Formats: sequence, C-alpha cells, structure tokens
Amino acid sequence: MRLRRYVLLSFPILVMAAVACLSEPQYPGDQVLGTFRFDATIDWSRTTCTTNPGGIVQLSDAGPLRFEGTFSRNTSGDEGWLTVQGFSRDADYTGQRVVSVQRVAATLAGCGSGCEGAQIEETLDTLLLSSSQDDLIGRSCARLVDGGVPESDGGVQPPGPTPNGYDVQRACGTLIDDFIPGTKNCTCIKGCRAVYTVEGMRVN
Repeated sequence: MRLRRYVLLSFPILVMAAVACLSEPQYPGDQVLGTFRFDATIDWSRTTCTTNPGGIVQLSDAGPLRFEGTFSRNTSGDEGWLTVQGFSRDADYTGQRVVSVQRVAATLAGCGSGCEGAQIEETLDTLLLSSSQDDLIGRSCARLVDGGVPESDGGVQPPGPTPNGYDVQRACGTLIDDFIPGTKNCTCIKGCRAVYTVEGMRVN
C-alpha cells in the first residue's frame, strides 16, 4: 500500500478517485496545526502538459480537484510533515510558509509499457494564514497581494498556538507536478509540468 499512497500524493488527479478506509489518524510530531480541505485548480498559463493524446501524460480538464491534508511538526527542532490519506511526507516550515516535496516512481502512459525509471516530483507550497489574517483578505486567497503575508495595525496576528488550539484558518499557494521521463526502454524524451493554484480551508 505504500507505493499506492505515494502515487496518490504525487498525482493529484487520482486523489478524487481514492477511497481510503483508515483508523483514527495519527500525526507525527508534537504539534498539529490543522487539517485542511484543498481545492486545486489547474493554471494552464504555467502548465506545459496538455489534454492531447501522445504526451508524457494527458491531463484532465474536468474542473478543480479536492483533497485533504494535515500539517504537523515538532516544536523543538525543524522536523515537519504533511499527512494525506494516512501517509506522512516531509514538510519544511519557515515562518508561515510550508513546502512539502515528494518524488516517486511512476508509470506514465506516454513513455510506453516497457519504460523504466519514470518519476513524478510533487511540490506543495503554501502560505498559512491565521483567522485574523483570513478576515483581512476577505477569506479568499485571490485577495493576497503578490502572495505576501497580510499586515495591519488593527490587531492582526500571525498563526500560532492559543489556549483553544493552533490559530490557522486558510492555506494559499501552489501544487506543482513535474513528470520526469524514464531512463530505459522509454518512448518519451521530454517531461512536462502541471501547475495548480490551491486554496485550503481548515476543517478540523
């Protein structure tokens, strides 16, 4: 099951089709920031993969993709994680920014049935916003200015621990999938990139 979970994480088109029967989730680290429901919308202006047959991968244009992920970390040290469908992948936390990169082996239809060594590298890069910051931007990632952290003199606070749990409400950023050609018996010689804008709303 580990490979299957890797591929689900690295190929978000499959996330919607996945059905996971998991027990009560356990998250690594000693601080759980929250669970978010993400909507990922493909940005065709930055995407080099196409919907046409014959490419290394054929993307769907069926609308936004939805998945859930939980951010957690160790408060003493720099270890962090993003957990999706029971699998925890590494994540780097810098201020309000979280970046999680995962590379996995993959079977890509455009590389031929005997192709070996093809891979997908996925990067989820998000900015976490507190409740007060979320209010300041009108509860929409589209209102962030150049992706920067909203600031105000009116008592707006960054994400952080509170007596009622960790104060974080929204996650804004990008999801990038780099499809990497194989190295043996492959018909593909050139990779491509799929870029999604993502907006996550805390659900737990």
